[in-house]
Amino acid sequence: MKKLFILTIFLSSISFGNLFENSASLQDISKNIPKMKSIKCKFKQEKHLQNIQKPLVSSGDFEFIENKGVYFYTKYPIESKTDFTNEKYKQINDIVSAISNKKYSKLEREFDFYFEGNNSNWSLGLKPKKNSKAFDYISSISIEGTSYINKIAINQTNGNKTLIWFTK
Repeated sequence: MKKLFILTIFLSSISFGNLFENSASLQDISKNIPKMKSIKCKFKQEKHLQNIQKPLVSSGDFEFIENKGVYFYTKYPIESKTDFTNEKYKQINDIVSAISNKKYSKLEREFDFYFEGNNSNWSLGLKPKKNSKAFDYISSISIEGTSYINKIAINQTNGNKTLIWFTK
C-alpha cells in the first residue's frame, strides 16, 4: 500500500509538471469534468512550510454538500471542524463548488485555466490573474479528479505548499 501511495505522488508530480503548459478554455474544461454530487470521504493533508523540514500532517473526514459547502472534520492530530463556508475560507469553498457544479464563470474572473485529461481522469490548473484577490498569496492550484476530486495542491507565493488527498 505504501508503494502505491508513493507511486501515486510520483505520477501526480509528473502530471502537474506539464499541466501548466496546457492553457484551456471553459469549453474544454466543462465537457471533460463531470458534475459532482455531494460526497463524504476521508482526507489526508500535508502542509509543507518553508522553514520546517517535516510536513505538518492531518487527516479525518471530508464532506462536500452540494449547494451548501465544504467541511473538514479533522481527527488527527487533534479533533476540529473547519467550515469552508465562512468568509475566511470562502475562496476555497467557491473553487470546489464551482468545479463540482460546473459553474466556472466566477472562477474565470479570478484565474487562468490549464487542463489535461478526459472525463474519467483529469487535472485542472488554476493560476490567479494579476487583478485577482488571490494573486499576492497563491501561485497556483492543481486539482486532480475522476468522478470526484482526488487531490488538491495549493502552492503559495511564499513557497509554502498544501497537499490534500481524498479517498472513498
